[in-house]
Amino acid sequence: MAAAEAAKLAWGETAITEMVIAHSSPAVTVVPFTQKAEPLSGADWVWWWIDGSAAYGMLVQAKRLTVTRKRWGFNFDYRTKGSIRLQREILFEAAATLGVLPVHALYLGTGDYRGWVPCPGKHRKSRCPECMRRTISLMPALLAVDSMVDDAASTYEWSVALEDLWKPPSTGALLVPALERAMSPDLVDFLKERPDGTRAVVRSMVDRVLRARAGQFSGVATRTQRSAVTSHDDLGHVFQDLPADTMHGGVRYLNHVLEPLTYSPPDYVLEVMAGDPDVESLQAQMPKAVGGGGGSWWFRHLAAATATAAFHDRHPVGLLAPPG
Repeated sequence: MAAAEAAKLAWGETAITEMVIAHSSPAVTVVPFTQKAEPLSGADWVWWWIDGSAAYGMLVQAKRLTVTRKRWGFNFDYRTKGSIRLQREILFEAAATLGVLPVHALYLGTGDYRGWVPCPGKHRKSRCPECMRRTISLMPALLAVDSMVDDAASTYEWSVALEDLWKPPSTGALLVPALERAMSPDLVDFLKERPDGTRAVVRSMVDRVLRARAGQFSGVATRTQRSAVTSHDDLGHVFQDLPADTMHGGVRYLNHVLEPLTYSPPDYVLEVMAGDPDVESLQAQMPKAVGGGGGSWWFRHLAAATATAAFHDRHPVGLLAPPG
């Protein structure tokens, strides 16, 4: 990004995504599809975080920051060319089909591009390490609303630096008392402890959603809703009885963020992890809502990344479709 800015070139999401993937080796191995890439409805890559006890999937859409007179914007309500639907709507539907969390990867550019606006950490006016870590940040798509995320403060509050995503949280999640009373003991423990590995990734997402919910004035719905369970509970959702409280748009946000956390990844991820996968077969396994029609984005990256303290002890793999 710095090289492009120095040459007065406008870097794009596709180029940065490919560079991030290339530099992620050996933590992530990319396996190109051999057949013609098919359109993906609303996202750039599918990302799986996997350790010895759990798996968590994300459907990620890259968004480039634009700064206009110190006002920040990401155009979350982008409408693909020739489509009457918002890219956001398609992203949520595709994520639901895959059973993963819709997420935005925010490409924030360099500190110079952002004007070195103060970050939440121990900010330095120039060459601030925390600002540099924020160059790529992840935000739950549920919080990605143009009217809510329009400056540095809101962007930093609702997102987390990619490099910090799997770090154990320093504090417990912000819980509304009525909501906490409606939670199962194992969920309360999860939200108050300092998990590592895959569960730390989940906390990076759910903590920000809970913080946003705590700032809303609507009453808390304390009844619970049981998640759909696979044929064997040990392979299904980690948390199965969740309060049915909602945020804007009527989304049951705890189901939305926590249901993708399962004890084992789906078969297509296991095939990739086993090595030497049949990539055409894997692509055929993608649901129709993802594998074909409707969108101008492409299935770029399926990464089974280990989020453990010994990050490099395992060798995860991924899929990459060639750009369209």
